[in-house]
Amino acid sequence: MAKEYTYFAGTLPMQFFGEKPAMSLDAFDADAARLTDEKTAELLQKVELYTEETAHFPEAVKKFYDFETSLRNTLLDLRKKVRSDAGDFKRSNPDFYSEIAAAAAQAFNNPDLLEAEKILDRLRWNALDNFGAGHYTDFTALAFYRIKIAILSKYIDRTPEKGNAALENILDAVMAE
Repeated sequence: MAKEYTYFAGTLPMQFFGEKPAMSLDAFDADAARLTDEKTAELLQKVELYTEETAHFPEAVKKFYDFETSLRNTLLDLRKKVRSDAGDFKRSNPDFYSEIAAAAAQAFNNPDLLEAEKILDRLRWNALDNFGAGHYTDFTALAFYRIKIAILSKYIDRTPEKGNAALENILDAVMAE
């Protein structure tokens, strides 16, 4: 049986896609250092949205990373239409996930890049929920919680005003050349 972290998992606030993260990654890591053993806390810090180093993770976490690899490979296949060398970046992954193709195509064809990214992150979120079924207080639950914080954190500073300002800076730099 997997080691349980009932107290730590029980202290974590609920998270919902599209809302602010319930805590920062730094706060999560600090709690992990305080409420788990040193080895677990160090391993949790290695949990990111994507990594190729999965040998030390539990099976459900490995499955999520396989899903993420499949998603990225599907996006590369779509990018081949506009960038011929996109296929050179593909990673090996043995599994097929039927929900990826439709979501990737929808995101790829969306003219609003922020909405396209949200489509992909919603897909990731649902995959985390599916792979996390039955994992409530073990390492997998904590790892998936950390990934969800990473997903939500991407949107904290993304506002139309900041996007327009960044675009203006890019256009100014291009026009100055």
